[in-house]
Amino acid sequence: MFYRKIAPSVSLSPYVECYFVWERSDVLAEPLCVESPPSGYASMVFNYGDPYRVNNGKHNGLLVPPAFLAGQATQSYALELSGKIGMVGIVFKPSGLASLFGLPMYEFTDERVDLIDVLGNRLRSLHEQIIQAGHLTSRIQLLDQFLHQQLMKKGNAFDRTDYVANLIIERKGIINISELMDELYVCRRQFERQFLQKVGVSPKYFARIRRVGHFCAQLANQRWQVADWHELIYQCGYYDQSHFIREFTQFLGKRPTLYIKDNRELAQYLS
Repeated sequence: MFYRKIAPSVSLSPYVECYFVWERSDVLAEPLCVESPPSGYASMVFNYGDPYRVNNGKHNGLLVPPAFLAGQATQSYALELSGKIGMVGIVFKPSGLASLFGLPMYEFTDERVDLIDVLGNRLRSLHEQIIQAGHLTSRIQLLDQFLHQQLMKKGNAFDRTDYVANLIIERKGIINISELMDELYVCRRQFERQFLQKVGVSPKYFARIRRVGHFCAQLANQRWQVADWHELIYQCGYYDQSHFIREFTQFLGKRPTLYIKDNRELAQYLS
């Protein structure tokens, strides 16, 4: 199993977190289920492997389009993979898709939507080029060129919504949204509408998503071995254990101990 992240160019870094590739040289002997927590990012994915399905609170066994847009996830989801694994994609900063493409992100929350339906036939052509490229470097170059063209077309659309969304990511969700609104001298109601438009959820809810996503990333980085739960809970912004368990169970659908027991494959494949 090969999974790699590639950093974007400086000009795209306000909007793009990374490119990624996920491949496996041999064909899966049996189906593989990989679960993932909500991360705080949206993405575009181009599949050149076999079709696969996704399960979340909205969909059960949804057949994922070959090229799709994944909006903000508000809960854990599971991928059901079989056959050949091969895909590349773009992981966007929380409001990057809205800033670069003018998309209303609240329409894509917890969804995987065919890119051709969203952005037209130019995405069909891009997907075909990615399939034909046959090499990681060439595929990433195609994605990079596509985004640079869009950036030149759209211009610099970075605004206070992008700033706040990226700040929430940077601070791992440990942030006081009310105090931040006061510091920025913005109308709270208007800003929340703009944030929903560009990110897909409210600022406070997004901070909660980012906090639990960061916690799960810490678990994966430590290969699920946590010597001091209380210290890690505190570091991730939870004021007590009951608060943490309640939040974790809401977003992941199971208590932390059960999640760790059932999700060891996540650390092995995607950490």
